Amino acid sequence: MNTGNDTASLIRRLQELEADCQTQKEEIERLKKENRRWARLAGTEALTGLPNKISFMRALAPQAVQQAGKANEPVGFILLSADNLGPINEAHGREAGDQMIRGLGELLKSLLEESDRIGHLDGTHFAVILNPSDLDAARGKGNMIRARVRAHGFPCGEGTAQITVSVGVTSVEPPESANGRALAEEIFSRLNGAVYAAKKAGGNRVEIAQDNGSA
Repeated sequence: MNTGNDTASLIRRLQELEADCQTQKEEIERLKKENRRWARLAGTEALTGLPNKISFMRALAPQAVQQAGKANEPVGFILLSADNLGPINEAHGREAGDQMIRGLGELLKSLLEESDRIGHLDGTHFAVILNPSDLDAARGKGNMIRARVRAHGFPCGEGTAQITVSVGVTSVEPPESANGRALAEEIFSRLNGAVYAAKKAGGNRVEIAQDNGSA
């Protein structure tokens, strides 16, 4: 009976099993991260009932760009994000924060025209398409939204709370041959910068994505 060989074989087998377990753990973590990423992208409609980031960026925004190009009309874009939900989540819990997000989505829908399009991209970010709209009209709509959000009392737990929003706006006149999806992605990349600039400046303000000016 060769116990030495048996022991060595058992040790090797245990090492192989440990390596397999580690690989499986890493794969599980990778899948969890991927699932969380897609949940952020695709799961927002369960909270607000609005189009999510995937449908907004891959369908609604490109269609708006292409339609504006064919009609030779400018199209306006707004990106906004709530400024101060962090303290509300900390004080009242995540459910209260979600309640505020639902309330914000409902308010935004009530402020838009029938021809406007809105999506809930992720977290606190909402996007709006104004078709047609030049830059002055987009900035005016952004400022109207900003003021109405600031004045609004949102359901929060058993009471109400107030929030503000940082808003980025722009308008483009796309050529008829424009790649709608590529142009939409470029537009919202610039709008992200405008929203960041508004937050950096203290929030509750509108920034124009084209020139980083304030409104």
